[in-house]
Amino acid sequence: MGVLGQWLVTSYVVADNVHVASPLMALPEWAPATWLLQTLPMFFFASGYTHGESWSVPRLRTMSAFLLSWAAGTAVLSVNGFSRASIGEILGPALQPLWFLVPYLLLTAIAPWLHRAVLRYGWKTALVPASCVALVDFLRFTWPSSGWLGYVNVVSVWAVLFLLGLGWRQRRVNGAWLLGGGGLLTAALIALGDYPISMVDVPGAPLSNVAPPTAALLAFGCAQCGLVALAGDRLGGRATGSRVTAAISDAAFPLYLWHQTAPALIALVTVRLGPIAGLTSPPAGAAWLALRLAWMPVCAMTLIGLLVLARPPKS
Repeated sequence: MGVLGQWLVTSYVVADNVHVASPLMALPEWAPATWLLQTLPMFFFASGYTHGESWSVPRLRTMSAFLLSWAAGTAVLSVNGFSRASIGEILGPALQPLWFLVPYLLLTAIAPWLHRAVLRYGWKTALVPASCVALVDFLRFTWPSSGWLGYVNVVSVWAVLFLLGLGWRQRRVNGAWLLGGGGLLTAALIALGDYPISMVDVPGAPLSNVAPPTAALLAFGCAQCGLVALAGDRLGGRATGSRVTAAISDAAFPLYLWHQTAPALIALVTVRLGPIAGLTSPPAGAAWLALRLAWMPVCAMTLIGLLVLARPPKS
């Protein structure tokens, strides 16, 4: 669902050059639909639940293949006459998944210490990074010149959800409270705090809940993970849940890493054909969204091909 949503709300537009646009700029009333599309909080929650599994060799290989592919791709684009601005537009969404790598690497590296902290203090451990998120948002929105502080939340927001995942595994987190509290706080922050409604990045928007993460995204993520915890508790035990979440975490990594490369590759292959309706034409309204849905199988097949090519060899 998250991958499909990203393909719907982010588009490479072919005109005199290549640039990125979003139908949410033309259709802001669709912003609440993005609440179904943001799945990164569940990734960190699942990672915490599985005790923050180590940065495995297959994942390192997947990461290396991704970076090397785009390094070569950037060189090819430059040689073929793409301007620096166009290359920047192409790389922006394609490399956006790298945002989660720094906090993910850090959190998995210190997972044993975080585990012991949660054993001792329970869910209250998450209040430390949560307080940091609130303070950072207050400072950067009160004094715009301190906007750079927002990037502290790249670690703090995901640390909260990682810790809550650890806490849920230890039966120290109540899913109902997490869902209710997170949902109410999300509504309050959007209504009273002027946070955007969209929970995904919208190219061209003056403020994003994602880049860098905000308190509204954290509250939403808590509600989302509360729902996951409730579902997991009802579906038959923590041991089964551990296996399921581990499998989801392993599958999600390459999928999330490569998913924005698929539409970028399609746009580059068809760039000489000019704007193609629903694919590389400007996302100007509901008709574009309908046409975009028709192109989803092409995006999906391209992504599958990329995942097959990038799959690390079995040792």
